Amino acid sequence: MRFNHFSPADAARRALFALMLMAMSGCTQIAQTSEAATPPTGQPAYAAVAAKYFSSTMRDRASFESFEISELRWVHALKGWSWLACVHFVDHGRLRTYALFIQNDDVIDGRYAVQSDSCGSQSYTPFDVVTGVLGRPTAPQQPALY
Repeated sequence: MRFNHFSPADAARRALFALMLMAMSGCTQIAQTSEAATPPTGQPAYAAVAAKYFSSTMRDRASFESFEISELRWVHALKGWSWLACVHFVDHGRLRTYALFIQNDDVIDGRYAVQSDSCGSQSYTPFDVVTGVLGRPTAPQQPALY
């Protein structure tokens, strides 16, 4: 009769493999549909919400120009299901893109856009960053004539 003898290294490998299998079992679940994944009826007045956010966060807003905003998209972000609006603007001659995450008519998170926000593939509409009116660019600041 022959017995299989396992070295301590073999036992450790088998235990590590068993732990990996148990950990992976939680990763294999298929995402279930959820009522939270369904966007609420009616979109917020996102251009006005964005204008309010920028007026409270941008220190030298007069130095930024050519504000444009994308349509809203319903996304799951770090803080849960939110509306995502991307905003383009020119900052000292450079195009910048900002991502705004909106829940209940408030921006819950705002940041410079990253690739996963897909802001580069959106279409944009000019908006007045002072009043929040869509389709109307912000009037440029005119220097004093004297």
